[in-house]
Amino acid sequence: MSKSEVIQNLLDELNNQNQIYIAIIGIILTVIGLGFTLFSFMQLRFSDKQIKKMEDDFKQDFKIEENNEALKDMKATLVKARKNEKLLKEEIITATDLNLENSSFLLSQVDGDTHTLELNNMLINFNTTFDKAISTHKLNLSTLQHVIVNLINCLQRIRRYRIRYDEEAYDIINSLFDKLSSQSIISIQANSDMNRYFTQHSLLKCLTSLKSEIKECDKYMNNELEDHDID
Repeated sequence: MSKSEVIQNLLDELNNQNQIYIAIIGIILTVIGLGFTLFSFMQLRFSDKQIKKMEDDFKQDFKIEENNEALKDMKATLVKARKNEKLLKEEIITATDLNLENSSFLLSQVDGDTHTLELNNMLINFNTTFDKAISTHKLNLSTLQHVIVNLINCLQRIRRYRIRYDEEAYDIINSLFDKLSSQSIISIQANSDMNRYFTQHSLLKCLTSLKSEIKECDKYMNNELEDHDID
């Protein structure tokens, strides 16, 4: 065997050994790759389970689900309470308006047996009721008209039955007129444009009649005072 053949055989042997080493290294790398992939998958799965467990523990510790249910119940209770509050407010307004109309109706029933002190007490009570009513809500137009008409009837009956009419009653009635005028403007502005003209015309007409009646009662009071001084 020549020297060149010997060298070629050696090179072939080395090449074969290198191929074996490369194959072994490839197998090792493949095994390592599979192992790393499996490790990553298990790590990820473990992390998901760990996160899920942490979430469950957090919900359990802070009772998230129970709190959510409690929050829903609170919201439902709040909605119900607001509805009840609205209904209660409407009932209070209705009762207040009815009480005010009844109080003004009692004023319109004065007669010959009504004396000065009794008239003053009736006016004071009505004035107090009126102040309470306008402090809670804007009076509706129907209630205002009833009150004004009843007050007009009261003044007319004062003159008809010649009930003694002193300065205290005069001051209360004038104060009521001012408050009725202010409240009428408020109530008119609270109405829609469609009804505003009619309500304004109706209320202003009632207020004009009340103002005229107050002037007549003022004359009557002055005449009564003059007659009393002569006596």
